[in-house]
Amino acid sequence: MQTETQIKEAFKNIKELKEAKKIFKTLAKKLHPDTGGTNEEFKTLNKVYNDFLNNDLYFDSETKINIDLEKIISQILHFENLEIEIVGCWIWISGDTRAVKETLKNLGFKWASKKKMWYYGELKKVSSRGKKDINEIRATYGSQKVATKQNIRIAA
Repeated sequence: MQTETQIKEAFKNIKELKEAKKIFKTLAKKLHPDTGGTNEEFKTLNKVYNDFLNNDLYFDSETKINIDLEKIISQILHFENLEIEIVGCWIWISGDTRAVKETLKNLGFKWASKKKMWYYGELKKVSSRGKKDINEIRATYGSQKVATKQNIRIAA
């Protein structure tokens, strides 16, 4: 029987949503009552996983990221020819976005026509809204590029 401590240990060094999902699925196959586990073990797994998603998921070792942003990023990471960047509490996307335009809209992204980029996140009412270029926004809020499969292939 797996204890809560043992299940938490499985999520100890996980930094990304994809990794967490993989661990969850592996443990779910083992701990589900239909596959030899118990109801208690499976409930404990769900509790630990949800606690992890809500409290412990870090984008990298330096930056804690909103879980909603991580979920959105995980849905667009597989697209090719996109540059994904976190600026403050927004996701900005540039590159060859024409082929994924409808997907981005469905996920809640908006087109910033002056910047020629897509953004996701809540924009607060600011008197200079739309007037700052992306470099000024990066300087104000900080910026972090997201490693996509394409970026990793290029670097390798």
